[in-house]
Formats: sequence, structure tokens, C-alpha cells
Amino acid sequence: MTRGRGFAVLNDDAELDLVVEPDPAMDPNPGPEPGRSDSGDRGRVPLLLPALFALVGLVVAAIGLTAWWRATHDDRATRAALRDTVLIAATQDIETMNSLDYQQIDKGLARWQAVTTGTLHDQLTQVSAADRKLLAQQHKISTGKVLKAAVVDLDDGTATVIASVEVTVRDGKDASADPTVKRNRFTADLVRTGGTWKLESLDQVAVSMQ
Repeated sequence: MTRGRGFAVLNDDAELDLVVEPDPAMDPNPGPEPGRSDSGDRGRVPLLLPALFALVGLVVAAIGLTAWWRATHDDRATRAALRDTVLIAATQDIETMNSLDYQQIDKGLARWQAVTTGTLHDQLTQVSAADRKLLAQQHKISTGKVLKAAVVDLDDGTATVIASVEVTVRDGKDASADPTVKRNRFTADLVRTGGTWKLESLDQVAVSMQ
């Protein structure tokens, strides 16, 4: 039974109806107390969700950017290290191929063979005894020095290098004679074989005179 205050009203048929006004103290579902609102508690979760999603997005973006930067940086570093390795090998090999002592022809040719591969290597192994004798009879001591070099093409197994080379030629029989100094330009193709870069070809480049 509902308890509360009651009062009588006339309905359309002029009959008395008893209207009972519920007692607030007995209401099973009372409203919010005066001065208190629960709207903040209900709205807090919806307001926090966008901020949380934005934070997660920033974290994911930061992780992706870091991974991209590391991959790019590592690739560039690896590429630069490979280029340096090729340049060092090419410089040493080109200097070797431009150096020869008439007193050590066999040793000189053996050094040439050690830094070459492919067709160039095959050609050096076929130097005849007559050619060796001719080289010895010239009494020349040649020393090559790379002045400048650059890698113009490179992949994991092949490379092309251009180089400016200074070759100093001395007369082995006349120590007082002035040496002859020549400057040549070369293009060299290198191949990595057995973990070592070797010359596959070495060609002199003509210098145009203007």
C-alpha cells in the first residue's frame, strides 16, 4: 500500500476521486539528493576514451617511425661500409697492377694474378717466358700510386671504380737518371669472389686534349 498525503477531486462525472500523493520518504527510487549530480561520473569514461585512443596512436606512430629510421640508417651505414671496402680494395689492386720491378718479374706477375679474376687473371697466367725476358731487359722499376678514386657503380657482388693514377718509372741501371712520371686514368670493374674484391678488368681511359 502506498502511503502519503491524500486529497479529493471531482472527476468529469462529478464523482469524488481520492488522489494519493506519495511520501518522498517512502519512494523506492529516490532521485538525486539536492546539490549532488552523478552526470560527471557518467560522462568521465566517454571523455577519457578519445584521449586514450590518441595516446595509443601516438605510441604506435612513434614505434613505426623509430623502426623506419633504424632500418634506413642501418641500410645507409651498410652501403657506406661496402663502398669503403670496395674503394680500398680497388686502390690497392690498381696500384699493384701499375707496379713492377724488372729484377722480380715472376714475383710481380704473381702479385698481379693474386688481385685479378676472370679473363684478366687468365691473361696474366699466360704471359710467356719470352715476354717475361723482355720485361726484365727493359730495366724499369714502375711504382703506381692512386691519386683519386671513386665508386661509380655498386651492388652486393660487382662494382665499377674510376681512378687517377700516377706512375713513376725509374731506370734500374742508371740511378742518377731522373724518373719519368706519368698520369693515367683507369676504369676498373671488380667482382667479389670468396669474400675478396678482385679486378675483373682494368682499362686505361683516354684523356681528351682541348
